[in-house]
Order: sequence, then structure tokens, then C-alpha cells
Amino acid sequence: DDYVRDFSRVKLGIPAFNDSALAAFENHSVLQKALDQGKDLVLAPGIYYLSSSLEIKHPNQVILGLGYATLIGPSDGSPCIYIPPHITGIRIAGVMLEATVLSRDEHSPIDKTTSLLQWGDPSINDPGNETNPGCLIDVFARVGGASLERGVSTDVMVQLNSGNIYGDNLWLWRADHVQLRPMEKANFPHISPLYRQTVKGECNVNNGIVVNGANVTMVGLAVEHTNQDQTVWNGEDGIVHFYQCELPYDVDETFAISNYVGYRVGTDVKRHSAYGLGIYSNFRDFDVEVDTAVIHPEISGIH
Repeated sequence: DDYVRDFSRVKLGIPAFNDSALAAFENHSVLQKALDQGKDLVLAPGIYYLSSSLEIKHPNQVILGLGYATLIGPSDGSPCIYIPPHITGIRIAGVMLEATVLSRDEHSPIDKTTSLLQWGDPSINDPGNETNPGCLIDVFARVGGASLERGVSTDVMVQLNSGNIYGDNLWLWRADHVQLRPMEKANFPHISPLYRQTVKGECNVNNGIVVNGANVTMVGLAVEHTNQDQTVWNGEDGIVHFYQCELPYDVDETFAISNYVGYRVGTDVKRHSAYGLGIYSNFRDFDVEVDTAVIHPEISGIH
């Protein structure tokens, strides 16, 4: 029975505790070898620096984090986790995905959309499998917050290009506050003397989630503070039950001029349903007046 896993098919991951560059190579080498062997991963609590993406190549594999094991993305902009097209039944649960400072020098240019989790390929049609869907359960992502670096970034936190994926409890967060450096004072002490409030140009990320696949369902999705549209949904037959979104504190009036919103359904989408959406703003630094929080085609198939 494929639903009962013998523990010989499970690799218990333990993070390497040495220099981060060496740890990133060691973590990836050990964990990727287990995935290549078709094993599931159970990640012990801790911080896992990664030199390359963890690529899942076998159907029905599981990555399960304990204590919200944290995967820190490779510096070349590759995602922490990559699931190629046509790999069905993948389960990812209980992990934190964290952005890093990207290498953008002339020797390692980044000319692709960077992300923390990429499922499928935007250039390949992958409808997924409705009888064996992929799952994201209790998956969090953050750009900034825990790190003392304010230059951490990615383009998109979660990019879903394949279809028939089910998500339950995702929180995708661009940090609105970060740790203070040694001897640093809070920049908005009346808000909190314990943290630095993120300001324009720090911890940049364009979108929390971009959905290009069809038949993707989310139950409990939260996206906060990204620089552009918080959620972009281009796939058909998407369903969302409960969506929470806070627009970014630190943007200026160009956010409104660019017509960025909390929830955008693509212009070509014919069928989409979303229930229980809550989107609000706290524009702290500039006067910003957005016309709407949600944009979608005005057709009967959108609910």
C-alpha cells in the first residue's frame, strides 16, 4: 500500500551547523540524494541553507517539516523546492521557505523569475491529476524578518504552474518589520521599540503567489505586504476559501497609479470562485488611495 510508508523509505534531515556556504552545499547534497533515491524527507527543526533547489523527481514523494523547519533559498535565485511538470501526488507540509540575498553580479546574472517554491514550468502545460493532486499544507514563506539582511529578495514567493494542486494554510509574508542589528535603534519606536519597520527598498518581493495552473484550490491563504499585486491568479477553475491580505505599509503613490491590488484574477480567466476575502491597508509612509482591492473579469463565471 503506497499510503503506508516503511521508514526505510524516509530520510530524516538534520541541518548542517557550519559555515553557511559549506552548510548549504552539505544540506543540498544529503537531502537531494535521498530524494533522487525516491525517499520521503522528514526535516528536523532547524535552518537549512541550500546551495541549489531540492528537486522532487518521483510521484507521491513527501517533504514534511517538524517545528517549521526553515529552508533558505539558494543565492542564485533558484527556488528552495522545485517540482517539475507531470510529477503527481507530491505532498509538502510544515516548512518555512525563506529568501536570501541574491547574487546579481556579472558572473552570475539572474535573468529568470525567482521564487521560493516553483511547481511546474510556465512554458509547459501540466494539468496535474485530479485523482492524485499535489498538496501544500501548513507552508509559510517570508522575505525578511528573521535575517539581519534587508537586501533579501525574490520575485515571487510561490509559483504554481501545474494544475490540480490543493493548498491548506499558506502564509506568504514580506516582512513589515525586521530584527534590529546590534546597537541599532528602532526607526519607528512609537510603533515598536523592539524592531525596525521595513521601509521602501527593503526586503523586496513582487508577488506572494502566482497561480498559472488550472484546478488549484486554496483553503486558508494569507498574503501580505508585497510590492506589487499580492496574489495573481491566471489559471482556470481556481477556488479560494478564506483569504487574508494586508497591503504594504511602505509603498508610495505609484502603488495606486500602477493599479496594484490585493487579489487579481487574470483577464483571460473564464471561471474562478473566491469566498471570504478580507483585504485591508495601512499605508504608513505616504498618502496612497487605491481604487479597489480586487480586480477580476466582469463575467458570470467569476464568483
